[in-house]
Amino acid sequence: MANFDLENIPGIGPSLKNKLNSIGIFNSNDLCFHLPINYQNRTKLIQLSNAEIGNEIFIECKVSSCQVLYRPRKMMIIKAADPSRSILIRFFYFNPGQAKQFKANKIIRLYGVLRIGNYGLEMIHPEYEIIDNPNLPTEQSLTAVYRTTKGLSQNQLRKFIKIAIKKYDHNNEIDLKKYGLVSKLSLINALGHIHFPDQSIAIDDIAPGGHHPARQRLIKEEMIAFQVGMASLKDRQAHLKSPALDCQRGWYDSVLNNFPYSLTKAQQKVVEEIKNDISRTAPMMRLVQGDVGSGKTIVAAIAAAQSIDNNSQVAFMAPTTLLAEQHFINLQNYFPDYKESIALLTGVTKAKEKVKIKNGLKSGSIKLVIGTHALFQDDVSFLLLGLIVIDEQHRFGVNQRLSLRSKNIETALLPHQLTLTATPIPRTMAMSVYANMDISIIDELPPGRLPIQTSTLSLNKKDQLIDRIEKACSAGSQVYWVCALIEESELMNANPVEQTYEQITKSIPSIKCSFLHGKMKAEEKLETIDNFKNGKVQVLVSTTVIEVGVDVPNADIMIIENAERFGLAQLHQLRGRIGRGSKQSHCILLHNDSIGDIAYQRMDILKNSTDGFYIAEKDLLIRGPGEIMGSQQTGVIPFKYTDLMRDSAYLEETKEIAEKIYKDDKTNSDKLIQRWLSGSIEFADA
Repeated sequence: MANFDLENIPGIGPSLKNKLNSIGIFNSNDLCFHLPINYQNRTKLIQLSNAEIGNEIFIECKVSSCQVLYRPRKMMIIKAADPSRSILIRFFYFNPGQAKQFKANKIIRLYGVLRIGNYGLEMIHPEYEIIDNPNLPTEQSLTAVYRTTKGLSQNQLRKFIKIAIKKYDHNNEIDLKKYGLVSKLSLINALGHIHFPDQSIAIDDIAPGGHHPARQRLIKEEMIAFQVGMASLKDRQAHLKSPALDCQRGWYDSVLNNFPYSLTKAQQKVVEEIKNDISRTAPMMRLVQGDVGSGKTIVAAIAAAQSIDNNSQVAFMAPTTLLAEQHFINLQNYFPDYKESIALLTGVTKAKEKVKIKNGLKSGSIKLVIGTHALFQDDVSFLLLGLIVIDEQHRFGVNQRLSLRSKNIETALLPHQLTLTATPIPRTMAMSVYANMDISIIDELPPGRLPIQTSTLSLNKKDQLIDRIEKACSAGSQVYWVCALIEESELMNANPVEQTYEQITKSIPSIKCSFLHGKMKAEEKLETIDNFKNGKVQVLVSTTVIEVGVDVPNADIMIIENAERFGLAQLHQLRGRIGRGSKQSHCILLHNDSIGDIAYQRMDILKNSTDGFYIAEKDLLIRGPGEIMGSQQTGVIPFKYTDLMRDSAYLEETKEIAEKIYKDDKTNSDKLIQRWLSGSIEFADA
């Protein structure tokens, strides 16, 4: 049977179909390729007396009682026992029907983590099954665990996937061996092993990161499909048309005359690459990588100037209102004679001003618009949008970026696209994930910058640190103090912004201190940043809203409180807010004493390096590529099974096979794209 609709599977109605769609499952093929994220061993029941605390276990018990309590919070408690010991089962989320299921003397099978509670052994929210036959055989294979959503249970998913695998069309097989793939398993065999592994297979071997042949077979085919998809994408991009933007006039002269520094050699090289790209009629798709503080914005401003000198418009997208406002101020300074043609459009722009800006974009009188998500609104259109600049693209959704590309009123020409990122992308990632883009690297910081000195300090020395801050500020320093949270939280042992602000103002009243967080009004944020920039504020206590775009050259101290709660890339971004002047800058990572190995590892890496590429490589090893690249949003094709860092050894082999298939076999190329990249390949050029 060929690939079929979800409605043809028993048990899937409109509600469940919507839930399946929300996790990327639209047909039976998608069910087959919705791969497990972990496994449970339910092939053997264990006695409670033999079970280890903290382990996931599979047990069979008899219910003795069930009651619903309302203090300290609503919960359902089931008392049960196996022949060796008793256990409490607690549910905090349940419905009245569930409470009726657990009648005395009912036999239940439970799978969950065994814990020690106040009253002995317990399980909280285990998976359970009430059985009529105590001699019911256990599972014959390991039990797969899938990514799911609220209202769609693991058991439902398992049932639907089983049906889809049984009806899988063997004509869908692609003979990859003739193109050089080395594997003993066919695709359907590999899927069978992955969804229903034999109980003799070790979970570590079949789970993500394992080396079972079925895993390798699926990883290699997915990588081949990805490379085929990228080849297809490059072909499509080559046939699209954009305006040729080759003249340089008043705007171009303005930005060069008003930029107060000389461009570095690295910046000059990237400017030339962009100039050449936008002078052609094929759409530019260029990614500019540059470490924090390397000067990406001026490169983008020069590209914008050349575009506008060719009678086109430019949209400059920023991920936050604060950053959009910073860009707006900087760009006005680069183009002082053209301020009337520059606009800022964000969610907080007043209604009357919004109408004026939208009319200006339609008529062409506004040449350069800086904005946030507000640029994606349906009623925003352009006379001729020639260039889109996207700052930190992983913060925008795919559909948003695509919508911006189709906003020209009178022409089918597509704008050129320039993407800026301060997240250095390791070569492995760049050659794979951004294979459809040209990549420029600004690998040189402006002259006169000194490397930032980074150190760690225990939180119990916070008072002493505040004393040191007083001396530094008296000597002319300015300080960023970043906190993990805005308000108190019972869940996290972290000090919020306003609490730290109060502590500093109380301890050192002579120093002018202010605070900044995302819940403040836009005008308040801008005023606070301006006061800090102008030296009216010496210590700025903030959340991570200052992570990108806030540029205060005199700020030379960065304190990150509860540094163990931040990722490595984020710590590096935050540190990049300082070190922009000629003074020696210092970053202090304040941390709790009781932190894990990974947090120590992150801080150690940061202490020993200021090289963004090295830090990104290490971050990949710690966290994996999905989180770093934001692959669920970026338009980077989300891999179902592959981890590019872990599986990079297969890249060359799969690339060769993909090139052969794309060149010689259109039918199988399309099959591979449909099978693995369905619904995502059209977004990869966003």
